[in-house]
Amino acid sequence: MNKITKQHFRVDNFDGLREFYVDILGMENFSTNNTMIFGFNRNSCYICFHKKCVKPYTSTSNDFYWKIGITLKNLDVAVNYLCEKNIAISAPVQFKKIGYMSKITDPKGFIIELLQQGFLGHEEKVYDNAHPIGSQGTLAHITLRINDLEKSQTYFEKKLNMRLMSIQAVEEFEFCLYFYSFSNEVLPNKDLNSVKNREWLWRRPYTFIELQHIQTTSVALNKTPFDMAGFDGFSYGDTTEKYVSYSSIIDALLSVT
Repeated sequence: MNKITKQHFRVDNFDGLREFYVDILGMENFSTNNTMIFGFNRNSCYICFHKKCVKPYTSTSNDFYWKIGITLKNLDVAVNYLCEKNIAISAPVQFKKIGYMSKITDPKGFIIELLQQGFLGHEEKVYDNAHPIGSQGTLAHITLRINDLEKSQTYFEKKLNMRLMSIQAVEEFEFCLYFYSFSNEVLPNKDLNSVKNREWLWRRPYTFIELQHIQTTSVALNKTPFDMAGFDGFSYGDTTEKYVSYSSIIDALLSVT
């Protein structure tokens, strides 16, 4: 089965990355001479940083690329640990019927969402002698904002042959979430809108593409300039790996300014 194997980022330097991803988040270090590579284990998706001649990253609320997603068995354990390490973190909140979550930012300014695999009150036990994040984390989401749903669905479903596994509408804030993977697993409920699927989805050991469809037509999305640090695409495959560049995604979706 195909799966997302790597998330790629271009950065101006590697300062602070090993300390954050290995020492703080508890990932393993698979780095080479030219690329910083981290993952929770050898079979998981990796996060890869490539040194380029770019200016530092800055994000806005209307960027096409949004965030990295990590799922956890017990968010409160992770939050307490990060607070002890003096890592700035948002207060955890159960957001609608989507999930119990919090956010942090890595040394290069990339947003990381920490999402509990069960809703608030459905946390799992994390052993005291294990790393508070490394022992329970999955690099689970690549989140993109979109404003052309039809083109996005065509690209991910027809071009990349990915499968739509969940639709999560948030009408109050005028957006809807769409989750894609290469998995052929049977959903607990065949209705893609069903809340019953969500905790099951968050417990999957593989990585999803999460699309946040902005339904407000007046919102224009921004692409990160290529002379700035930023998301640079992802790799996927089974025995053979393919690379999907950030520029190819932008070109396919077209509606980004």
